[in-house]
Amino acid sequence: MKVLTRLLRSQHFITRANKPLQLLHQRAHNNLSYSNKLVDATSRHLQKVFDDQKYFNDFTKTATKADTLSKPGLNGVRNYSIFNNNSTGLFKNELLSTPSGLIEFSKKSRLEAIEFVDSMLHEVNQNEQGRLTFIRKLDQLSDLLCRVIDVAEFIRASHPSTKWINAAQQTHEIIFEYMNQLNTNVELYHHLRDILDDPVMTAKLTSEEIQVGEYLKQDFERSGIHMDPETRNNFVAITQEISLLGSLFNNELRNLKSFWCEVSRSEFDSIEDETLKQEINGYQQKFSGVHSSSSVQIPLVGHIPYSILSNCANESLRRKIWILLHSSTDEQIETLNGFIKYRAFLARMLGHKSFAHYQLEHKMAKNPENVITFLTNLQNSSRDRGVLDEIKQLYNYKKNPQSTDPIEEIKPWDRDYLVAQLQQDIKLQQQKKEPNPKELEPIHNYFSVGTVVAGLSSLFSHIYNVTFIPEPTLRGETWDQEQVRKIKVYDHTNQRNLGFLYLDFWSPKVLPSHFTIVCLRKLNSSIGTESKEQLQDLVQLDEDKTSQLPIIALVCNFPKASNLSIGRFAGMGGSKEKPTLLTLDQVDIIFHEMGHAMHSMIGKTELHNLSGTRCTTDFVELPSVLMESFSRDRRVLCRIGRHHETGAPLSEELLQQHHHHRVALEECDSYMQSKMAMLDQVLHDENVVAKLESTNFKGELDSTAIYHDLERQLQVFADEWSTWHGKFPHLFSYGAAYYSYLFDRAIADKIWHGLFAEDPWSRKAGEKYKNSILKWGGTRDPWVCLADALNNPELSKGDSHAMEIIGRKL
Repeated sequence: MKVLTRLLRSQHFITRANKPLQLLHQRAHNNLSYSNKLVDATSRHLQKVFDDQKYFNDFTKTATKADTLSKPGLNGVRNYSIFNNNSTGLFKNELLSTPSGLIEFSKKSRLEAIEFVDSMLHEVNQNEQGRLTFIRKLDQLSDLLCRVIDVAEFIRASHPSTKWINAAQQTHEIIFEYMNQLNTNVELYHHLRDILDDPVMTAKLTSEEIQVGEYLKQDFERSGIHMDPETRNNFVAITQEISLLGSLFNNELRNLKSFWCEVSRSEFDSIEDETLKQEINGYQQKFSGVHSSSSVQIPLVGHIPYSILSNCANESLRRKIWILLHSSTDEQIETLNGFIKYRAFLARMLGHKSFAHYQLEHKMAKNPENVITFLTNLQNSSRDRGVLDEIKQLYNYKKNPQSTDPIEEIKPWDRDYLVAQLQQDIKLQQQKKEPNPKELEPIHNYFSVGTVVAGLSSLFSHIYNVTFIPEPTLRGETWDQEQVRKIKVYDHTNQRNLGFLYLDFWSPKVLPSHFTIVCLRKLNSSIGTESKEQLQDLVQLDEDKTSQLPIIALVCNFPKASNLSIGRFAGMGGSKEKPTLLTLDQVDIIFHEMGHAMHSMIGKTELHNLSGTRCTTDFVELPSVLMESFSRDRRVLCRIGRHHETGAPLSEELLQQHHHHRVALEECDSYMQSKMAMLDQVLHDENVVAKLESTNFKGELDSTAIYHDLERQLQVFADEWSTWHGKFPHLFSYGAAYYSYLFDRAIADKIWHGLFAEDPWSRKAGEKYKNSILKWGGTRDPWVCLADALNNPELSKGDSHAMEIIGRKL
């Protein structure tokens, strides 16, 4: 984003439900050490909040009532609970209690921003104090608007209500247009530039204020502040159009060109799974217009297409299914072509060779040439380190190959089927060695959602001295009262609340995602531009009411467990529902997203624009990618894994057995991700600009041809048939910066081996990582952060040699 985007059971139950929290707070305030009993009780409470719906409901109801009874009408503040008709708003923002409230919030904030800008411009011309506080006020202005547009973005993506989504779209249009106007406000820019150019002024500013000022000045200039008024108006219109196209693109990602795949009767008959065939026939009977004597229409819904891709030997059938499953609508490709074209035009307006040059100018990589070199080296390394070997493994199971070249022969629709064949062969070989083997216990039995969250709390307690404390939510505070859990992140070192997490692991519409709703920021009470009374109904404040706390939403799309009674909580007198159990890949996802969340929580900045994850794009994935190393380490998994029924710990033997039975195409996966990053580059490069300029930007862009051409060049599961690129969300959200995932994986590899490989539970390593990287947000050069974390001064230069050091394989 640009400049300014940026029912009660008994009192006995109440006591038991809250005892871990009461003891936890007592320990924090008295500076006492944990007992093992307390740790276990707290961990069990945290786990049950996520794993047992009845326990969660009772916790929310009893805790809320207990709080209401203990503090009725405290300081005149209304008490909200499920026992009365009062309610709060989304994320405790009182204005967000209804969709219309969201629209009013946006209008109110826009009007407040307009008045604030007038006040700023008046005061900056009056006295030195107006100049000294100008940057801090700009940051406040940015936060005022981002508080609206960030929650609107979250609602558009995650909220189950169409009314809320429509209101969020309207909110986005109201705020985004005004933000673009601010990005090209010449008067604001000139005052900022003059202040930063005045050494007398900068000597009186904090280093963070100067950094935020330089950041905002840079974005002003990248927003065409030098343009004449008419050109600037065109610039604003184009950025608005790009945003609208991007929103449309993201909303249509899951749509297919067709939700039916027509196959011949013989292809259908080749499906060996009779149950699957019956399920397909069931769909045929439900829908009219899909019946034919010579063909069958296969629905591309649920597990059906994936079962065919994994289990059907008929390659022709797999090919048809795969292509349609990966094909976007024609309208989606037009939308993609549209924002790529507008981006190219925008870059030329600003004097850049391409949008990639524009995007990377102030990133760690600095320019697209460095990115292409990094990706090319990574691809060559992946080929040398095992891509061909992994493909050859699959090639051995390909029936009637047409080519002797494994890479050419293995098609994208072959992958899942051949991997399944390889896995089956591994099992058969194992049975020969052990004719009567015990059935391998499913590893997901040890990783319920609650177990993983409690395990993460334990891990963060060891390395950061930070833990998770469940909090009851109020009516209206979340988008789904039954589903969303709220966590307070508590720092025991400083005895402070760091912020709040809202966790929804069962979203029906969102792929695993991290949303920043509110950033950490110190209130500008000292300069008289805002007060805690003004903000306490809009944001959640710290203990001293001097700072707004970060609010993060983590949303995943894990399937809910069936509501089977499988036991009882001891002494609780109620049945225990089966919890959601996770695969190892899903455990990775939670660890990854929690890396982003902790970056926002641990940051120590005072200003909004460089808080937490608001750092350079090719550094922001480091904390999340690093967490994947923890989620794949046996010393972590075996320590946090607990059987959801018995509580028995996960054994190293069982973990190793599951790793042995997994067929992981790690080098191929790395190579495929590099292909995606390369596509992101070529769609935003100079060649696209040159072709469009040759027609004065009136010609059409063919992103599909570019995609297929790149696939032919790079090979490895090459796709020359589908329009999958219309399903690649990062083409919009990252735009020439998707390489960041791979770049940050290389950095994370260095951090892991330099700090945590010897002991992933090390407080010393955690403190080093926290103090060298996490706490800075975006206020410190990331290359300096790395040099500090790895004790390597050469990295601080951030030059081509530093890039080479990061790119070296360990």
